Amino acid sequence: MQITQCPDRFLPVGSTGMGQGQLAIAQTAAVVVPRSQTCTSGARSLVISVVIACAAAAAGGGYLWFQRWIEIVTPVVPSLNVYATFVDATPVPITVYAGGEQAPWRTTVHAIRTDIVLWRRMHLANWNTVPDELRVAGLDAMLARYRSVLTNPRAWDGMTTRDWDMVPQPVRTVAYRQMVAYWTGFDDVGRRHRLPPGLVSDTVAAIVMSESWFDHRAIHRERSGAADIGLAQASGFARARMKELYELGVVDVDFSTDDYFNPWSATRFASFWFGLLLDEAAGNVDLAVRAYNRGIAHAHDDRGSAYLAAVNRRLHRFIRNNDAPAAWTYIWRQARTIEHAQWPWLVSDR
Repeated sequence: MQITQCPDRFLPVGSTGMGQGQLAIAQTAAVVVPRSQTCTSGARSLVISVVIACAAAAAGGGYLWFQRWIEIVTPVVPSLNVYATFVDATPVPITVYAGGEQAPWRTTVHAIRTDIVLWRRMHLANWNTVPDELRVAGLDAMLARYRSVLTNPRAWDGMTTRDWDMVPQPVRTVAYRQMVAYWTGFDDVGRRHRLPPGLVSDTVAAIVMSESWFDHRAIHRERSGAADIGLAQASGFARARMKELYELGVVDVDFSTDDYFNPWSATRFASFWFGLLLDEAAGNVDLAVRAYNRGIAHAHDDRGSAYLAAVNRRLHRFIRNNDAPAAWTYIWRQARTIEHAQWPWLVSDR
């Protein structure tokens, strides 16, 4: 038997002819890998493990570094309120016209500038409660929206009473004054008495304002049951007289009851009726004004005097705009600009 020497022990290498004692030793001896080989393998495994661990750690750290490097930090941006961008919801306390009373109301800046339904609920007196800049913006928007019903007889001729219900009161006050100016000029009211056209039209406008405050649906009932109706508050006597004049061919319009509620025909009545009174008063404007309310027979009584004073106050303050409230003044001036462009003859008469 050959024996290969190892630094630590001998390993039997099988051969024939082995002695019994050696065979026994060989049979009971464990086959042992030399220590040098075991140490080498262990060291190699340890190194590999360490390398793998280092590589894993390096890979993990590198990944985290790379992730941080490419990471995009989203900036913190406050949420955008698109509605607030286009709609100013700042609250504004105002008043609206309701059943003949001024009722408190809360609205917004946006509504004042754009809300047609709100405009219809606001008379000029209500606009006086709106802050100055906002009032101007709202009234400008309103005039632009309803520009087609100003200085436009063709449009007026085709509009019904219901159509005028949909027009805000500030615009109606302008249109109705313009209608009066149109009809007094059309019928040459006061011409035979050499009265200035501006004086005549302004006086009739002041009468209409005094009678109905530019409310085309106004009705005033007497205790007797008689009623004065419409923008010009045509009395039962006046309506019957207009029927007679139509049948005689003096006037070319047969006014129905509904016509007195339509501003276009109601202002025609006011113009023609004042012309008749001027003729009865021999061109005396003050007497004709008194007679509009009292008739010629009672024109000089106290009620006639009070009526004349009321008409003259409105003529001076509102129709000619002397110390009028803010909203009225602004609308009046804007209307004058429109009239100057469309009806220059009307402005030159004043």
